[in-house]
Amino acid sequence: MPEILNTIRSSLVLWKTTDSTIKTKTNILKAFALSKLTYYSYVENFKEEELNQINKLVEWFLSAPNNKNASGFQVINLMRTKRARYPLKVGGWNIWNIELRQLAQKLWIINQFILALETKQTNSSHHKSWEYQIQKNKFTSRYLKENLDEWNKIRIKKAIFNNNLTSIKNENGQPLSLAEWYTTIQDQNPTIPKTEFQSSLNLRGYSYNQLFNNILKIKDPKTRDTMFRFHARCLPINYLHNKQCPLCKEDMSKDPYGHLFFSCKKTKQFIKINKLKNFIYITTGKGKNWHHTRIRQNNNFINRITPKLSPTAKKDQEVNADYANHRFHKEYFEWNYKAIDYDLTRSFAYRNLMALILHNIWIWICNQIYSEDPLTNESLSYSSLLKKWHKLATLEYIKKAKDLKNLSAKDHNNFKDPKILLTSTIKLRKTTANYYCIPESSLPNIISFDQFI
Repeated sequence: MPEILNTIRSSLVLWKTTDSTIKTKTNILKAFALSKLTYYSYVENFKEEELNQINKLVEWFLSAPNNKNASGFQVINLMRTKRARYPLKVGGWNIWNIELRQLAQKLWIINQFILALETKQTNSSHHKSWEYQIQKNKFTSRYLKENLDEWNKIRIKKAIFNNNLTSIKNENGQPLSLAEWYTTIQDQNPTIPKTEFQSSLNLRGYSYNQLFNNILKIKDPKTRDTMFRFHARCLPINYLHNKQCPLCKEDMSKDPYGHLFFSCKKTKQFIKINKLKNFIYITTGKGKNWHHTRIRQNNNFINRITPKLSPTAKKDQEVNADYANHRFHKEYFEWNYKAIDYDLTRSFAYRNLMALILHNIWIWICNQIYSEDPLTNESLSYSSLLKKWHKLATLEYIKKAKDLKNLSAKDHNNFKDPKILLTSTIKLRKTTANYYCIPESSLPNIISFDQFI
């Protein structure tokens, strides 16, 4: 076992030097480090000390700064282990519980053995030995006895009381997969436990129903990661609770996130709130969600992509958006938690823009707090934000152009007519430009869709 841990540690040290998002880090952790434990844990059980070493390595990789070694460093956890084991779509990190995973692997082996008994395919020597031990109820294999007892507990939990020894199956009548075993024994509550401040925001009307799901749809990985970390309360500023603001020296009222991003005088000077309002108005004032419609014209079907807001979506009862005409209110907009509440009715354009703004504010905050030579007299560059915004708009346009081409070719052969494609392209270009409130010349000069496929 020490050899495996050393291999994992040396592998993670190489990956630690890269600047990665939380989603990327968890994928690296599973694919290149924890996967090395798989074969061992099918047969053996980790000791408590070994589990602690593995968990410390995981905490170091996800929470420690890049310049800190894997040993001899006290890690300040950015997220508690219990929350981190929940999926990304509800605000966790989707980290494996190694102790439960090794149990799931053994239960899967037992269930596969029971399936072999059912189908009379016990051909291997150890299967025949296990079959004999079960028939005589005399166990010489501690592995079989302990894991069969655990398997029976799950059987009782699932209310399977028939006398015959049958494998546990899913709704489709198939034996449980390893992933299904892991989910079964995890027994997580459907709702992730919230931090104290998340709970207080929830009581004040801030919703978490689809919040993280909507965040995961943001296009740019870096801005998506910053927005996710902000709402999951796992940015490296948790140590600032109950302390003075390092920028303006004022009390942060137990909320370093809200203060540093919204209330701090220095941050307000950096973002120049009136410029921020104008920028949001210019880029998302007419932004709405994409919707496909099909129109019949001269015995042909023409596809149009038009904006549409979901009638069932939760409406913003405050004044950050007016849903009578779907326009942004500069006069009443406030830069606060409500402005980045993604569980409300928000357009694709608005959500991506807020993530872009929040990410640039975070870069500035990091420079001010952690840099040995912080920048002075700096303000948020809205011209550079607009360039980034144009790139996002172009990417979304290309994606929709691909979707339209695929839908056209699949549903109607007459969509291959270049004239119809060109007509649809022009409509798409105009819709996209209007959607992002940018010049149509910013989008690719497309004659046909083929260059993007």
